[in-house]
Amino acid sequence: MSSMLARRAVLRAAPRARTFAAAAGKSSYREQQAATIQHAAETTELWRKISFFVCLPAIAVCTLWVRNVEAEHEEHQKHLIEENGGRLPEPPAYEYLNRRASGPFPWGPNTLFFNPKVNKDMSQAE
Repeated sequence: MSSMLARRAVLRAAPRARTFAAAAGKSSYREQQAATIQHAAETTELWRKISFFVCLPAIAVCTLWVRNVEAEHEEHQKHLIEENGGRLPEPPAYEYLNRRASGPFPWGPNTLFFNPKVNKDMSQAE
C-alpha cells in the first residue's frame, strides 16, 4: 500500500509537458485550410454519389409504385360507377362524417377544394 502511495506521489511530482489545443496539431494554417478543402471535396463527391445512385432511383421506384396504386384506384372507381348506373354510390350516413363544428364555410357548405365527381355535395344534403 505504501509503495502505491509513493508511486502516485512521484508521478504527481514529475514535471509534465503542457498541452494546448494549438500545440496539438503542429501544422500551419495553410495545411489546415488545404485539409479542410480536401475534406469538403470528398464529402461533396460522397453526397453527389448518394444523390445519383440512391435518391434518384428511390424517387423513380416510388413514382412508379404510386402510379400503379392510383391506376388501380381509378379502375376501381370506374367499376363502382359502372355498377351503380353512372354515379358513385352514396357513402354511409354516419353521424361523424361531414360535421361542421362552426357552421358552414364563408363561401358555402362545400369545402374550398370541392370536386363534384369525388366529393359529396353538401348543398344537397338534408
